[in-house]
Amino acid sequence: MSFHTDTQITGPGTQPRTSWVQLGVVSAGEFVTWIGFGAILPYLPIFLKEQAHSSMLMIGVVAAMFYLGTLLFSSPLGWLSDTIGRKPVMVFGAALYTVSLLLFTTTTDPYWFILFRLLEGIGAAAFGPAAQAFVADITSEQNRSKAYGFLTTAQFGGLIFGPAIAVPLYGLVGGGTAGYYAIFYFGAALSVISLVSIIALVREPAALEVRRAQRRHDAQAAGGGRTAGRPPLRAILTPAILAFVVVAFTSHYAMGAFDVVWSLWLDSLGASKTFIGLTWIAFSVPMLLSFVGGMAADRYSRFWLFIVGYAFSALAWIFYGVTRDFTLFVIVNALEGLAIAFSYPAKQAFLVQVSPRRWIGTVTGVESTAMQLAGLLGSLTAPILYGWVSGYVLAFAGVLNLVGLAVAAPTLGREWRRLSADGHLPTRAELELIADEARRAVAAEPADGAS
Repeated sequence: MSFHTDTQITGPGTQPRTSWVQLGVVSAGEFVTWIGFGAILPYLPIFLKEQAHSSMLMIGVVAAMFYLGTLLFSSPLGWLSDTIGRKPVMVFGAALYTVSLLLFTTTTDPYWFILFRLLEGIGAAAFGPAAQAFVADITSEQNRSKAYGFLTTAQFGGLIFGPAIAVPLYGLVGGGTAGYYAIFYFGAALSVISLVSIIALVREPAALEVRRAQRRHDAQAAGGGRTAGRPPLRAILTPAILAFVVVAFTSHYAMGAFDVVWSLWLDSLGASKTFIGLTWIAFSVPMLLSFVGGMAADRYSRFWLFIVGYAFSALAWIFYGVTRDFTLFVIVNALEGLAIAFSYPAKQAFLVQVSPRRWIGTVTGVESTAMQLAGLLGSLTAPILYGWVSGYVLAFAGVLNLVGLAVAAPTLGREWRRLSADGHLPTRAELELIADEARRAVAAEPADGAS
């Protein structure tokens, strides 16, 4: 069959349904976490420079450790979420992320920050792919872009409040080291709230157990030639998924450079901490429309919304590197945020659409690995390039993004046309067949899940 099956099925003859309550729980947790994340991220490079007296190279190394942690652990932890479940991996990630934020308040020695940032990256590697796969598990094909749009809206809603809260919080305790520590404590407290909500309210998707049973059933049917715990390489590295990996890599080099350069670049131009926070808010406010972008992607072309939005973002990065006008910074920040609001939900749903349903966590982990490898390279090379060309390193990142889109777009365009021609949604009869096969696979398993 040419369609991709969705095993979020409730019974014979029923259409898959989206669990909006569970999506709301995860989105609320993300909203709270991103408030803390948004409060910390704009000021971490300045904290390292002013309080830890770090060099540009050391700031780059500390930033790189986050990407190294996610690079090394995203794929295995994404696969682990396919194997043992989404919730335990998400809980582990949120807990480790909370601990890492608290560790930042124990010292101003930048060498310790290398370890703390690495732990933070591992926590993100656990939570991110598992959460993205969780959303895929609890949504139907018809509503998946909208669901990712609501999740993205929640995330960037938090990113609006975070920088806005950080400045008065910094001043409330007198600034300096104590001011930065207050921001870290604030982020950790919010992360704890998110962790508790996940433990108390998130339920493991029923689709996951069905898929685990299907994998074991397939392995037994194959005569034991391949273990049920290892996905086939050809299912993970299809041309379409590889094209997404290329885009992930080339678009996220800019994020690694951003972590090191953005705040310092604006600071060198004479921007205040308030203005630096404002640039984050200007980008984030349009991202509140991500749920609208998701609804548009479910109705129109996910491919074109994804490609056009990412291309505009790449052009925005080129602009950031060549302008010195503060007003234009804010305007382009806002326009880029709007472009991403309409492109990211489309991209994420399109990726799920071309992925094997039984290995969604693995695929999102592979994509995350590509992102983090690019971020690692960006954070390590940006300080060197910044010393040579200052803010033009941002323009270089934008050009790299455009190159990646040019390479990947033909493959993804062909895949989208194929899906559109074949009809990527299964019919009612096909859904009933899938449900019957899934129930037989589950029924063949012992009650305790042992093989």
